[in-house]
Amino acid sequence: MDTPVPAGASALKAVDRRSEARFEGGLAASFTMPSATGGVRVVPCTILSLSAAAMRIGTSEAAGLGQAVWVDIEGFGPVRANIETVRHDGFICHNLLNAPARQRLGTWVAWLTRRNGRPHTDKRMFMRSRPHDSRTTVAFEDGDMVAVTLRDVSRSGAAVMSDYAAAVGTPIMVGRVPGRVSRVFAGGFAVEFDRILEGSDADRLVSGYQIKALPISSTG
Repeated sequence: MDTPVPAGASALKAVDRRSEARFEGGLAASFTMPSATGGVRVVPCTILSLSAAAMRIGTSEAAGLGQAVWVDIEGFGPVRANIETVRHDGFICHNLLNAPARQRLGTWVAWLTRRNGRPHTDKRMFMRSRPHDSRTTVAFEDGDMVAVTLRDVSRSGAAVMSDYAAAVGTPIMVGRVPGRVSRVFAGGFAVEFDRILEGSDADRLVSGYQIKALPISSTG
């Protein structure tokens, strides 16, 4: 039997969630919970439903109502949450995020829905190579254009070296190729293109574009 959130909890919560972008499917993840030795342990799980406000976790591990957990979502990262419903097959938790973080997760969920639940494409199927000209420009929806360096490029994406702060799921144009930020790493970010390029286009359309853009060394 499912254990619902205690009486008196806000009924507006469910109403608000219905208006949010939601991904229904299976996402690989893990969450932390107290261990018998007094520390914490990491438990693999599956996210069955995800929005910026909440997620439904599939797991055989017993969880406590009101327990705080960190859920590490593959392709996005850790999210702090609070268990509000315990189910026979897992639990539902409310995401404890500030407004900017909630917006980033909402953007990623909407992108994930468009990608049919694939947080990563099959990039490893395509050989990554150093471009002939590693200089290029990336453009964002808000009009920012940044001169960056390409670490590598393939038919499905590119790795960009830049100090510019780009959130996962952000729409972006690399050279003349549209895509989205798929991963952030120290010193830059990875971009997944919206389509698989022809082999001859991977370098030609991505690298060498310097269009009135200046390097940005601080967060934008």
